[in-house]
Amino acid sequence: MNKKVRDYLDRWRDNSLIDEDTYNKIVSFEENTDTNQKSKVARAITLLGGLFLLSGLIGTLPLLWTNLAYWAQLLLLIVTTYFLFYAGTYSEKIEGGNLVFFKSGERASSFLFVLSTIALGITIDFILQILDEINIFSVEEDVSILISSIIVLSYSTYLFTRTKLALQHVALFYSLCFFLGSLGALLFPYAEPWTGGLLAVAIGTAWGLNTWSSLLQPSWLGYFLSSSTIAIGMTIIIETLIENDLLSIILLIIGSIVYVWASIELSEQIIFFIGALGLIINLPRLITEILPDDIWPPLILFLVGAVLIVVGLYLNRLRENIKTN
Repeated sequence: MNKKVRDYLDRWRDNSLIDEDTYNKIVSFEENTDTNQKSKVARAITLLGGLFLLSGLIGTLPLLWTNLAYWAQLLLLIVTTYFLFYAGTYSEKIEGGNLVFFKSGERASSFLFVLSTIALGITIDFILQILDEINIFSVEEDVSILISSIIVLSYSTYLFTRTKLALQHVALFYSLCFFLGSLGALLFPYAEPWTGGLLAVAIGTAWGLNTWSSLLQPSWLGYFLSSSTIAIGMTIIIETLIENDLLSIILLIIGSIVYVWASIELSEQIIFFIGALGLIINLPRLITEILPDDIWPPLILFLVGAVLIVVGLYLNRLRENIKTN
C-alpha cells in the first residue's frame, strides 16, 4: 500500500474524520488492488528488456541507416511516426490499466505522443532535404526550418486539445518556441541578442496569462514553463543591455523578489522555487561585488537565512493564533 495514502488514512482516523470500519475497508481495498510483487518483478524485467532493446537499436540503426536508399529511409521514418501515433492512440483505450512499466495507459499514450511529435519533425525535415537534393522543391535552410516548425506546432496543438496531458502541454510550449524562434530568425536575421530575451519574456508572459485563465492545465506546469522562460529572457536582456554588473545583479534580485511575491499571491510553489533559486544565485554575487572578501558572502547568507526562518516561524505562529481565535 502506498505510504502516503496510509499516512493520510491514519491522520483522518486520528482526527475522527473517518471511523475504524471505513478505515479498515479502505486499507483492505488498497492492499487488494495494489500491484503485487510478481507484477513488480515482471514490470522490472520488461523495463530492463526494453532498455537493452533500445540500446541495441541505437547502436544498430546508424549502421543500417547508411546502407538504406533515400526512399527506404523515408519509409522507415514515416512508419515509425505512424506507429508511435497508433500506439499512443491504442494505449488511450486502456483506461486505468497498466502498460509495460507505466502506471496507466494515459501516461503511456502521453509519452508515445511526444515521441511521435519528435519523429514527425525529423520526418518533415528529411522530406524537405530529399526534395531539395532532387531539385523538386528548393528553399533556404531558414524557410525549411520554419515549415517544419509550423507542421510540428499544428500537430502538437492537435494532440494537446485532444488529450490535455502534461507532456503534450510541454510539447506544445516548446513547439511554439521553435516556431516563433524560426520565424524571428527568418524575419530578423541580424537581430541583437537581447531581442531573443524579449521574445522569451513575451512567450512566457502569454503562457502565464493563459495558465492563469485556466486555459492551460495543469497550472503548476504552465506556471513553471512561464516563469522559467521569463526569468531566462529577463536575464538575457539585463546581462546584454546593462554593462554595470552591480546594477544588473540588483535588478535580477528585484525580479526574484517579485517572483516570491507572485508565488504567494497565486499560491504556486513552483514560482517560489524559481524566485528562491534566483536569490540563491544572485545574492552571493551582490555581496561579492560589495564586499570582495571570500568570508562575507556565506556569512551574510547564513545570517539572512536565519532571520528569514525566524520571520517565517513567527508569521506561521501568528496565522495559527488567528485561526484559533
